[in-house]
Amino acid sequence: MRTLLVVALLAAGVTSLSYGDEGTPSTGHENGEGAQGRVLKVFDGKGKIVGPLTSSGSTDGVVLTVSGIATFVAISRPANATTGQYPASQYVWTDIGGQYPTTDCSGPTVISGLPAAPPEILRPSIVLRQGASATLFIAPDAPTTTVTIQSASSDGACQTYGTNPSVPPVFTENAWRVEKTYSLTQNYPEPLTIHY
Repeated sequence: MRTLLVVALLAAGVTSLSYGDEGTPSTGHENGEGAQGRVLKVFDGKGKIVGPLTSSGSTDGVVLTVSGIATFVAISRPANATTGQYPASQYVWTDIGGQYPTTDCSGPTVISGLPAAPPEILRPSIVLRQGASATLFIAPDAPTTTVTIQSASSDGACQTYGTNPSVPPVFTENAWRVEKTYSLTQNYPEPLTIHY
């Protein structure tokens, strides 16, 4: 009888260890959120949720919906211009550089059709920075057209193609013209953070 009582107590103890507070199997998240409810999110500099963190290949970012248009916007850690060091938990909107049909990076950029903007099911877009301001440029819902690219911008500097042998020649590319612009830093100010 004594052995039966010990076995019954052990069984009750093991059962209570494997169940959370509400009688459901333990998930290791007994703080009120199940494992499926814990999704990393991107927050702006004021603490407002931008959206769930999304990855496309090796690029992290967020899917934004602007005027009904869904597009992927990349984020990255900003390098300190003086030291080259990166912050551990602050992010900015990623500027990938623009391409222009003009010789001086004037007018709207075009959005390259090759490769397609990740993930490919969303509307292609790019981000360009002007100082502390980051602007999102979104492609139309239309096929690419052939565009002659004469200049490109990167980190605010313009390079004109074909001006001397040390720079690339002018080239043509399949690209989209810009349909919509959206101020990222006005609507979602930096620095961005990622947490639950």
